[in-house]
Amino acid sequence: MADLRNPDFRERMRAEFLDGAASLPWDQIWLRMANARFALIDAIQGVTQEQADWTPGEMDAEDESTWSIGEVMRHIITASPNIAEIIAATANGETVVKGPPGQITAPASDVDDLRLQVTSVSERLLSVGNALPEHIDNQTTVPHAFFGPLPAMAWPLFQAFHDGDHTTQILTLKSHPDFPA
Repeated sequence: MADLRNPDFRERMRAEFLDGAASLPWDQIWLRMANARFALIDAIQGVTQEQADWTPGEMDAEDESTWSIGEVMRHIITASPNIAEIIAATANGETVVKGPPGQITAPASDVDDLRLQVTSVSERLLSVGNALPEHIDNQTTVPHAFFGPLPAMAWPLFQAFHDGDHTTQILTLKSHPDFPA
């Protein structure tokens, strides 16, 4: 997992999001977000209930690095609609602030249901382009807890980073020597 406690790392990533938002066309921004989401979806395929519930140590809901694959899936289910709403609102010149990062409000469920829910929220997230106006507002921002104020087109780039970080977390769990077979 990325070390979000490191201010230099946070600033470097913020600069990357802002630069991409200013220089990349929507189709390239969308592709980055979509590719990261597809990699995450691929990482959860075939995960059993035992594997989804497994963690190498004690799980702490406040510490994402301790989460099981199931907890990561519930977090993705919680966060994705929020990010889609932020992207659409800021692109249209509106501000909407959603819950804090690391939040899990999606109810616990079996892994097959979680997988279906991840797919469903992913479809909504990846169709956010349908809510974008012809002329995207690049001035309106919504603050991110770690990366500061981000305009509309920086949020999909953040989402790509976020999904990549959780994909790495899932793959790391799956490669742990004690991970259930």
